[in-house]
Amino acid sequence: MAGVISAGTPLGRLLDEHPELVEVLAGYHPHFGRLRNRLLRKVMAPRVTVAEAARMAGVPAEDLLRVLSEALGEAVGADDTAGARAAAGEAVPRPTALARLGEADVVRLDVREDIRRGKEPLGRIMTAVKGLGPGQVLVVRAPFEPVPLYEVLGRRGLAHWTERHAADDWSVWFYRPDAASGESGREADEVSAPAAAGSPPGAGRAPRTVRIDVRGLEPPMPMVLVLERLERLEADEQLEVIHERRPLFLYPLIVERGFVHETDEPGPGVLRILIRRAAQR
Repeated sequence: MAGVISAGTPLGRLLDEHPELVEVLAGYHPHFGRLRNRLLRKVMAPRVTVAEAARMAGVPAEDLLRVLSEALGEAVGADDTAGARAAAGEAVPRPTALARLGEADVVRLDVREDIRRGKEPLGRIMTAVKGLGPGQVLVVRAPFEPVPLYEVLGRRGLAHWTERHAADDWSVWFYRPDAASGESGREADEVSAPAAAGSPPGAGRAPRTVRIDVRGLEPPMPMVLVLERLERLEADEQLEVIHERRPLFLYPLIVERGFVHETDEPGPGVLRILIRRAAQR
């Protein structure tokens, strides 16, 4: 790892290769104590860079970069600290699309207690997104800046605006940009395309099997793709998921939605999860 840490280094990769850095980060700032929670690391860290982690904690990015580099015995150059300052970004003004909203247009979801208890909040968030009416926005309240959600919900056509109330208190507004831009539909189609492409025609009374392969995708994308496809599963269909590991946090979300699941291992490093509606047993 010598000489490779920069503002753009993914925090998840860094912690995977150097798990001792979890305690270094926790000792540097209380915000990073949450990284002791393996669930939180799994959901947040893979898509968060060093610079973004600094912004989430409210600390100078160049200082965090120096702490990590010194812990691994690396020198920090002027270019690295300058890059950290640039990557950390500036506060963004409130978008005009959010200026004239009434309270009835705002759906608020507070996941701070879920995170504190180590509970995966993604299922609640995706359910809230699905229930948004025309012109409504979703405000997610979290104890950290939920950077991974930006890409996940961006693929569903939602833009975001972030407010930082305190180091451990954030609100992110997810809203649909001007429909005239035409971007929302294309992004949503890109998410569902892999599942639709794997649907073979069925025959007789046997349920048709829709197959999706989520191997190689970074968390939380496998979970997101499975839950999204379950939302569109027809009564005469079952979902077959090809995975590389047992998705322990996904199983309870499947059951909550009225489905049952079976997992087998048809080959080394390959898991097959069959999901069907509970009434089909």
